[in-house]
Amino acid sequence: MSSFVTSRVDSAYSWWIAAVTLLMASIGFGAATVVPILLRPIAADLGQSTAAVASVHASVLAGAGISGLVIGRLHDRFGFFPLALIAAGCIGSGLCLAAWATDLGRLYLAFGLLVGACGQGVFFTALSAAVSQWFVRYRALSLSIAASGQGLGGLLVPPWMRWFAAEHGWRNTLFVLGVASGCVLLACSCAFRRPAPVITEGGAGCAASMRPASPRLMSLGLCLALSNLATFMVIGHLTAAAEEMGIPVVRAAALVSMLLGASLASRLVAPLLFRRWGSLLTVLLLSLIHVAGLLLLAATHGHYAGTAVSAAVVGVGFGAYLPGYAVIVREQTVAAQAGRRIAEIYFFGFMAGAMGTWAGGWVRDASGTYATTLWCAATLALTGLVALTWLSRAAALPSRV
Repeated sequence: MSSFVTSRVDSAYSWWIAAVTLLMASIGFGAATVVPILLRPIAADLGQSTAAVASVHASVLAGAGISGLVIGRLHDRFGFFPLALIAAGCIGSGLCLAAWATDLGRLYLAFGLLVGACGQGVFFTALSAAVSQWFVRYRALSLSIAASGQGLGGLLVPPWMRWFAAEHGWRNTLFVLGVASGCVLLACSCAFRRPAPVITEGGAGCAASMRPASPRLMSLGLCLALSNLATFMVIGHLTAAAEEMGIPVVRAAALVSMLLGASLASRLVAPLLFRRWGSLLTVLLLSLIHVAGLLLLAATHGHYAGTAVSAAVVGVGFGAYLPGYAVIVREQTVAAQAGRRIAEIYFFGFMAGAMGTWAGGWVRDASGTYATTLWCAATLALTGLVALTWLSRAAALPSRV
């Protein structure tokens, strides 16, 4: 793939965009993790089951995945700035609306539509495509920075949120978070008023990018779906599972911080691995670590120290495999189609994450213990790793997707 790149690519302003991207992604993901962190107090206040409230978080991920397919195309046509302004307002208003919800219907509206479809759909898929347009040499790093918002937001938000909710109630927590998030995201959006550099790319990759999603992209998406299904069965219920073990609420919420904090470190290191070993081999190796962490998590359930270590191992694997799939796709896609293709691969991840959050609660309610949920997650992740290994051998990935 040949390229002509303006001097603004990989510039000082590009790195400023990367820093703003990390902040926006962190706030966006922090808003999306509200339900798992506050699962038990919300369920108790509304008189709902674990599975019912967990399905609200599922609606966030499903909304983001479905809307991402449309938002990716809107980004390619109109740019990121107008989308960012709308998404900032939706996340802020969605959290404030959720603060006064008295039933599941209003929670679905606040989280599924506003926070998920209109907010997270922009601040993950479109944001990843937007920052990638400011880089060529460090494109893999820019995609990892965008994805690192999950780690940074997950590291900082859950302990504060659980402590603040214990002191002031979950409703006041959501209102404060909504006002602060909306204001900061609106300010950060202004960094994208400057249009991205124009990058003219040609070659085979250009023609390939104009085609509909190939069977190979679909196969990659299914592998990502299996891994994410397993991951969000854990993320969506790790705090509640620890509280069920009798762990104090702040320490229970810290487990999610450990998992997502480890994913942050992994994502920042991942670009070096992509350049040294290639994106596919890196995804395979980190997926293996991911599976090992889930097996260890299931085996040590009931012991806080073992659960904490296992959660961190899961985070290391999750941290690199998620942006790794986007890197595989982006390496074979021109800038003009970046939003569309990245949205397509992340669609699988979001939808599987939504199903994982719901399935984790359903398995817990059906079996009476979170131990069964953890073993199911480990089995699904192992299946995804086997499928990706087979695909890499059978299809000689990466090729044109």
